[in-house]
Amino acid sequence: MMRNLACLALALALAVAPLAFTATAAAAGSKATKVCKHKTSSGKTKTWRCRKDQPCCSAEWIDYYTCGSKLLGCL
Repeated sequence: MMRNLACLALALALAVAPLAFTATAAAAGSKATKVCKHKTSSGKTKTWRCRKDQPCCSAEWIDYYTCGSKLLGCL
């Protein structure tokens, strides 16, 4: 049981690691970015930047606005 949980944790860590590197790369180049906007239910507009090849992801109910990955999308 513990070995299965350890393997699952390792697989999750390896799957999430590339997402952290894409976020830092997006901040490096301003020409290869796009502006993402989302209008909240209160009428305010949230704005953030993503690379051109990344989808804009938003989850208003948990106040989460970020860029997705090419592979997983807005998972």
